Amino acid sequence: MLKRLVIILTIVYMNLAFAERPNENTPHSVAVNVMEGALLSLKTLQEQNENSLINIESLVLNKLMPNVDIDFATKIMLRDRWNDLSPKQQTMFIDYITRSIVQDYVGLLNSYENLDDLNIQIEDGSTINGNKASVKLHIAINKNNYQSFITLKMVKLDRWYIYDAVFPGISILMHYQKSFDSIIKRKGMDGLIAIVNNN
Repeated sequence: MLKRLVIILTIVYMNLAFAERPNENTPHSVAVNVMEGALLSLKTLQEQNENSLINIESLVLNKLMPNVDIDFATKIMLRDRWNDLSPKQQTMFIDYITRSIVQDYVGLLNSYENLDDLNIQIEDGSTINGNKASVKLHIAINKNNYQSFITLKMVKLDRWYIYDAVFPGISILMHYQKSFDSIIKRKGMDGLIAIVNNN
């Protein structure tokens, strides 16, 4: 228990170390800081041989989720159906999406191995349109032995938040939206509510 507490405190400390600096509240700087902070925290866990799924989940909850606007993402997933839900049902969907996305990010971070060297660059094609932004990142690990591309969709409220992560051909938000649409088509909205309520 004490060992896990030390690990969590280390992650929180790194979260503070990579907190946004003055005049850096742009979607580009936030996107890089969030990804860099998460991956460096993962690197620390790997170096301590403590990169268990439980510890990676703690990392996700401390490093990534405070920068994700689940409410906004859930509203987009459900579209006009959102307003037909009761406040209790809305909370139920937000909780379900939160738990699901945490596990998605745990799986993503768990796929990164041996983070000896890390380089994150902003790709061409990143855009800002009012309070929305799309930031394309190129992540190179271990001197380009492993490369990945990710686009973070962001929205500005009091600051910039992530509401979707898009990998080549895969949008997390659209994945859930299509899954919900499929269930609604087969079982209706009440069927979807029942499934979410039982998970």
